Amino acid sequence: MKSAQVLLSAVLAGVAGVIGTVWVMQPSEAVAVSEPASVSSPAPSPASSTGQGDAVAALGAVSLRNQEVADWLAALSPQARTAIQRDRALFDDWARQRLAEKALIQEARQQGWEKREEVTRAINQARDQILLRSYLGAVSQVPEDFPDDATLRQLYESSKQELAVPERYHLRQIFLAVEGTNADQVKARAGQLVKEARGKKGDFAELARRHSDDAASAARGGDIGVQSIAQLTPEARPVVAALKEGEVSAPFRTASGWHVLKLEKTEAARTATFDEVRDQLRATVREQRRRQNAEAYLNRLVGEASLNINGAAVTALLENQ
Repeated sequence: MKSAQVLLSAVLAGVAGVIGTVWVMQPSEAVAVSEPASVSSPAPSPASSTGQGDAVAALGAVSLRNQEVADWLAALSPQARTAIQRDRALFDDWARQRLAEKALIQEARQQGWEKREEVTRAINQARDQILLRSYLGAVSQVPEDFPDDATLRQLYESSKQELAVPERYHLRQIFLAVEGTNADQVKARAGQLVKEARGKKGDFAELARRHSDDAASAARGGDIGVQSIAQLTPEARPVVAALKEGEVSAPFRTASGWHVLKLEKTEAARTATFDEVRDQLRATVREQRRRQNAEAYLNRLVGEASLNINGAAVTALLENQ
């Protein structure tokens, strides 16, 4: 069980990162202020306009089918899928790259490139590795009911020191983008919005809906969720640390523009609950057991065989390199 705890330290060190999502970011990381135009692509032919095999994107004679995109999305982390939902340009970039790869592969096949000796050798090596991993995965499978809740709870209790959730802050934001040389005008506008938000009739959520250039959070009244200090940009950390619940910050600058924050609520530091980390614990223990099963299977397969090496042949090969 000790080795499982070692694995857990890496998996659970960022529990707060799993529970919360960073939203006060630089522009390259932040939610796009407007929905980017999709990659221009030919309309699908009538024959492929319906069904599971629909063309999602096309570039010349190559296309991405519905299932291929679905498989790619399924393999992404929840955070990555959320980022793509908020910034469609991320998908456009991937689609353009994948289509270019497919076009290159198609041209290589037309040139008979896969028949070259070095390519054939590499393909055979890759096939062997896929076969090896697939077979070893099958023979080292872990029962679906492993581990039971009692084991998980025991591991949870012994790992509580690694499951601390730091103090976190529920924030709203008004973000004003800076473009070109208009930084001073944007700063003045941000200052005016602070005065309105701090006024007796100030409604920060409504001001965010009307004025924030972060389209995604603006639609939620500026709500950017709950984060720890470590999840915020360096510029935002001292600002948030100094706020009291209900207070609105002075404007502060990042590379992308001016930000105004409102602290809705502070959540005290605590230990993550069992329910919050149960799935992570289960995945960690199952992976550890799978590795143990694989090692045991290999030991049974070759553990008792004698290793014989032709030293002269090895020396000759090394000298010829």
